Amino acid sequence: MTDAHAPLADLVAAVPGLPTGRLVAPAGYGGAEPLLWVADVPAGRGRWAELAAAHPATGLWPVLLEGLAEGDLARPWLEGEFAPAPWAPLDVPALEPLLAEAFAGAFEDEDEFPAGPPPWPGPSPALTPVADPAAVAAVLADELVDHGAPRHLGLVPAARGADVLAVLGWLGATNHDTAPGVLSSVLRSWEDRFGVRLVALGFDTVVVSVAAPPADAAEALPVAAEHLGFCYDAVFQDGPGDLAAYAAELVGTGAWRFWWD
Repeated sequence: MTDAHAPLADLVAAVPGLPTGRLVAPAGYGGAEPLLWVADVPAGRGRWAELAAAHPATGLWPVLLEGLAEGDLARPWLEGEFAPAPWAPLDVPALEPLLAEAFAGAFEDEDEFPAGPPPWPGPSPALTPVADPAAVAAVLADELVDHGAPRHLGLVPAARGADVLAVLGWLGATNHDTAPGVLSSVLRSWEDRFGVRLVALGFDTVVVSVAAPPADAAEALPVAAEHLGFCYDAVFQDGPGDLAAYAAELVGTGAWRFWWD
């Protein structure tokens, strides 16, 4: 495997067949090393999967990038709008009180939710995979490449895909005061329990594939509660606005999208 501590330029140079691209360091961190490589051209079908399969050798996790403005990667990617900071992964027992608190906070508007928050169901157990996580991720990546605005490949030096948000210091959830390290810790736990793989990132969006989705409403409810604690806009802004209805949408779904307002 490539030396994980090597400069990003050296790691990228060792990957065959890459298009031209640029290295991006976090803005405002004088002398900081680049944390991201961004391709100059939109990604093609199959390329994300090839790079993800090569991750054990390269140490680079691929992400399909889109910017704040459609077709413009300047913010946050090319301008380096990141805030990297030291972090340590949290396990599920450490994450649960954070998710439970955010879950309850999503129902704090007494006019909209006069009955207050429903009971926190606790974290979901690991669910049964219905397919290989790498295969599910590859299908999702090609779907994203085929539809919508062009997305460019990014490469991030990370031990696993979930860590990308923390490594970069991704600021998409800043309005919710959620640290990138917490986001990455949640994604790590979902990798382990639901076969999740990080596939795409935007200015304030995260898209993951899911190889072990809930099989029924009973399995879906605690997963939906975790989603609400992770990103309540996914339920109340970008979703149906009701936890049970949102849970129903998760049954058998092979992709999860999160957007922070």
